[in-house]
Amino acid sequence: MTVFSKTSPISDPEMWLLGDLFPPFGFTTFAGAVAICILSFYIFKKLSVDTNVAVRDYSKNHSWMPIKVTAKAWYCSVCEAFLIHGIGVYCDCCGVCADPECIKKANQILRCKIVTSNSDEQLHHWVKGNLPLGATCCECNEDCSMEPGLIDFQCCWCQRTVHTSCLKKLDEVCDFGPFRSMIVPPSCVQVARRKGALNKHLLLRGVRDPGWSNWSPLVVVANRKSGNSDGALVLSEFRKYLNPAQVIDLTQRKPPAALQWCVLLAPKVARILVAGGDGTIAWVLTSSHKLDLDPEPPLAIIPLGTGNDLSRVLGWGKQNSSELDVPQILRNIENSTLSQLDRWQLEVTCTRHLGLRIPNKTYFMYNYMSVGVDAQVALSFHKTRDSIFYVYGSRVFNKLLYLCFGTQQVVTADCKNLEQRLDLFLDGKKVTLPELESIVVLNISSWGAGVNLWGLGDGTSRTSQSYHDGILEVVGIYSSFHIAQLQVGMSSPLRLGQAKTVEIRLKEKAPVQIDGEPWEQHPGTIKITYINKCPVLVNSNET
Repeated sequence: MTVFSKTSPISDPEMWLLGDLFPPFGFTTFAGAVAICILSFYIFKKLSVDTNVAVRDYSKNHSWMPIKVTAKAWYCSVCEAFLIHGIGVYCDCCGVCADPECIKKANQILRCKIVTSNSDEQLHHWVKGNLPLGATCCECNEDCSMEPGLIDFQCCWCQRTVHTSCLKKLDEVCDFGPFRSMIVPPSCVQVARRKGALNKHLLLRGVRDPGWSNWSPLVVVANRKSGNSDGALVLSEFRKYLNPAQVIDLTQRKPPAALQWCVLLAPKVARILVAGGDGTIAWVLTSSHKLDLDPEPPLAIIPLGTGNDLSRVLGWGKQNSSELDVPQILRNIENSTLSQLDRWQLEVTCTRHLGLRIPNKTYFMYNYMSVGVDAQVALSFHKTRDSIFYVYGSRVFNKLLYLCFGTQQVVTADCKNLEQRLDLFLDGKKVTLPELESIVVLNISSWGAGVNLWGLGDGTSRTSQSYHDGILEVVGIYSSFHIAQLQVGMSSPLRLGQAKTVEIRLKEKAPVQIDGEPWEQHPGTIKITYINKCPVLVNSNET
């Protein structure tokens, strides 16, 4: 029993009770348990999905980015000094520049682009100097910034440029320029301050219709770490042309938070621009389905992945350009055609493993799924990319990794005799399989970074392929070397058939991938069924 001092402020009965509850070292154990509980609470809070859209208050500080060294001359917006060798920063929302010594003063005296306002009229937000190359005055149509120094102005909302001498001739009210149908004006953004938040972020509470014709706001979603940090460039460039609240970083907010824009805008239809690979696109499309959005927003793409198969099919290109042309992308979205993409559900039912029942899982597919050697190559690549030794990432380097792992499978042939490890059923009918190393189930006409498998396939059936006909195409691949031949068009896959329902019964463990996201699947059943269609935008200006 613990002995307490007579001078203790706690009464004797309480002393005896505490002595029973906390034997020697008991207080230390209790404190440790409390610390673990508090730590667990904050970890759970961090990992939980926040479905609110956080809006940064740009009236406090600018969104500073390092200046990129280009042919354009940069001048500090505070002291007007020439920034030699591009040593300085610029605001990717409003275009203000500052050298390292003037950053604090710039935050104090130079106003940034606002995201919310109580005024129904938006005045031009003129920023002096640092105009883009080739800028012309919107009043006299003469070239701007022809002399060195911080001269002439640009509005960070409508992007118009004007001579200093012509500025007084323009109307003070801004019309938001040629892309106004995609912009949410500050007067229409309703926010609320997060209660008890240490970071004092604002939360998007509502969006009001400005009453413009053909108004369909664009919400840009990207991961700043994807595409060798190309995602960060996309986010930065679009903040300049849109309301910064419309541009959402997936490292800070998950897709359900970004899609809250669509809930607040209903019945108006928002458009979603996703910058990323096929996995990111599938993530956004699945989140849209799970939120049961009505209407569901149509999706456009900036390809930042390695394969970008869906982007190829919808006309958005096989990869993004090193120089991001935002006005052209916005024009392409305006002129795009609305289409529908089949959404498929995969129900994975597992048999018992080591005497334990593995829970069933549900996935969603938009491009393709496969079992076998190509999934094994993708799995090896993803394990490498997730390792601590993966310090350099680029599209070319990733393709080299795929090539290395594909060459490895030529030697090891881990998926040899795949036909003995599974049974394939198309619309309930069992298919007799020859010796194969992979089975691919296609929804679109692009696989493995641009290969039209069904178009290359041999066999008696020559039925055309469509991504919105509710029918899947199934082909077989003989080996990893066969994949290399398919990539250069020197061979053709084995056409196994078309079906509305596909079932694969795995007898042994095998690698599986869905839209480029691989894992190792234990024995069980994979059943693919049609769910519905999701709206997508097809680029009509594809070159």
